[in-house]
Amino acid sequence: MNKSSIVTGILSILFYLVVLLFYLQDVINEWMFLCILFISLITMLLRLIVLRKKNACKGKISIALIILILLFSYEFLLLGYTTPSHLINLYVEPTEAIEDSGIFLLPVQEITIRNKHELKEILTTRNGDVLTITKLNNRKIYGYKNRQILSWFQKALIEESEDNVKKYLGQEDEWLNNFFNREQISGDSAGLNLVLNGLYKRGNFKNEIPIAVTGAINDKGDVFHVEYMKEKIQITERSGIPFMIIPSENAGEVANVQNELKANVEIFDVSNVDEALQIINDLNEKY
Repeated sequence: MNKSSIVTGILSILFYLVVLLFYLQDVINEWMFLCILFISLITMLLRLIVLRKKNACKGKISIALIILILLFSYEFLLLGYTTPSHLINLYVEPTEAIEDSGIFLLPVQEITIRNKHELKEILTTRNGDVLTITKLNNRKIYGYKNRQILSWFQKALIEESEDNVKKYLGQEDEWLNNFFNREQISGDSAGLNLVLNGLYKRGNFKNEIPIAVTGAINDKGDVFHVEYMKEKIQITERSGIPFMIIPSENAGEVANVQNELKANVEIFDVSNVDEALQIINDLNEKY
């Protein structure tokens, strides 16, 4: 690939980024955003047809056309579903993967709202369960669209989480298989919790204190960032659980949330399973 082709590719991407910026800043809506990309694509296609005999121009136009086709195909999904007006996260009662372990999962239910009627209905019927309400602008809608795309690969993410937990524990258990067979399971934030439950079931440690635990893990026991921390802190406090273990990668975010909520929950951050075990043992010795 020669220098002029590289420059053409960079300019095509910069053009796309400028148009995307206008959309994210609410200067244009999704229809105009896609129309601009589509018109640019058609313009490049017509130029390619007209200049098809000029090899120097043909190569550069082809690169720009391919880039625009790929970007347009990705962004076209903005029109592939009914855009929600709000996202509402609802309270879900914490549960134990193993009964009486005292190690609580923190599921969060997210509902998409399409119009004012749906919003009013939720606020009327489930107002006490509402944790957060987010009104969507273009920037948030774009993020929602990207999450929709990622959700198509959600099963792979869940399977990866299941594999990591089983590899760390070194065995498969019926309770663990039953957990991952639940239809409502999504994401990987239960990884650390499940590993701790597995170690508890083996008798590696004892726990007499209710502790909420969230965090993704790899097969070596390293703990990683998870979403919905504000909602999970609210759920923990509302449930009367006094302690919470989170990933160290979420520590900065959680500090800001704590300043906002003033939640009556003592929160510990960990970077691996061993640190979580040490915290649980220390809490049981102290209380």
